[in-house]
Amino acid sequence: MMPELRLATRGSELALTQTQWVARELRRAHPGLTVTVVTIESSGDRDRNSPVAALTEMGAFVRSLQYALVDGRVDAAVHSCKDLPTESPEGVTIAAFPQRANPFDVLVGSRLDDLDRGAVVGTGSPRRRSQLAVLRPDLEFVELRGNVDTRIRKVHDGEVAAAVLAAAGVERLGRGSDVAQEFTLETMIPAPAQGSLAVETIAGTDALELVAAIDDPRVRVVTEVERLLLSETGAGCRSALAAYAVAGDRSITMHGFNDDDKGPRRAVVTGASGKAAVAALIEELRL
Repeated sequence: MMPELRLATRGSELALTQTQWVARELRRAHPGLTVTVVTIESSGDRDRNSPVAALTEMGAFVRSLQYALVDGRVDAAVHSCKDLPTESPEGVTIAAFPQRANPFDVLVGSRLDDLDRGAVVGTGSPRRRSQLAVLRPDLEFVELRGNVDTRIRKVHDGEVAAAVLAAAGVERLGRGSDVAQEFTLETMIPAPAQGSLAVETIAGTDALELVAAIDDPRVRVVTEVERLLLSETGAGCRSALAAYAVAGDRSITMHGFNDDDKGPRRAVVTGASGKAAVAALIEELRL
C-alpha cells in the first residue's frame, strides 16, 4: 500500500471542508494511511470578474487540479461534481463518487412566497433563474459572486433580498440556520450531479485502488446518469438544464427541466436503464 496519498483541492473554505471529509473517509477505509491535503489555486479562483456559470463551463475550477494529477504532483483530486466537465484529460478517471450530500437548492434571506414584488434575488445560474421565474415572474435577478459566507453576508447586508445556494455547501459549512426555505423537486430541480463529490486519480494506479474503497455504488449510478445527460446534450452551466435521477430496482426515473427559446419545460420519465432514461428525457424536453 502507498505510504502517503496526496489529495488535491481548491483553496476555498468549502473545497477544503469537502476534501478534509474525503481524507477522513480514506483514513477510515485504510487505517494507517497518511493522507496529505495539497491546496492548488485554480484559474476560476483567480478570475474575480467572469460569471461563475461561464467559468464552470470552461472547467476553470478543475483543470489545474487535473493537470497536477497528470504531472504527478498529487495522487488524487477532489471536485464538486457539478463543476466537473464530462471529459477529462487522457488517463484521468473518477475513482470514487462518495456519499452524496443534499442535492437540492436553498433560499437564504426569505421564503419565496414572502419576497416583495420585484424583489432582487442573487443568483447567476440560468437554471435557478429560469425555475424561479416560473414560480415568481416578478422577481429580478443579479449575479452574486463569492464564497458561501460572502453570499450569505450580502443577503444580511441588504445587497439582495435573498440568494439561492446549493444546500450541500451551506450544510457542509454549518450555515444551515441561515436557510429560509429548501426547494423540492416540485419547485426547483437541481443541477446534474449537484451535491456529489468526484475523486479523480490516474487510471491503473495504486491511488485508484485506495480511493475506490470510498465509492458509493448507489451514488455512482445516479450521478453518472445525470452526467450522461450533460454529455449527450452538450449542455453546460450557461444553459438552464436541470436533472435529478432516482434509481429503482430495475429502472431509472429522471426529473428534468429546461428553458430556451421554446420556453420553460418540465418532464418526468422512467427508463429500464440510465441510457434509456436519458434518451426519454431528451425527447420529452425537446433538447
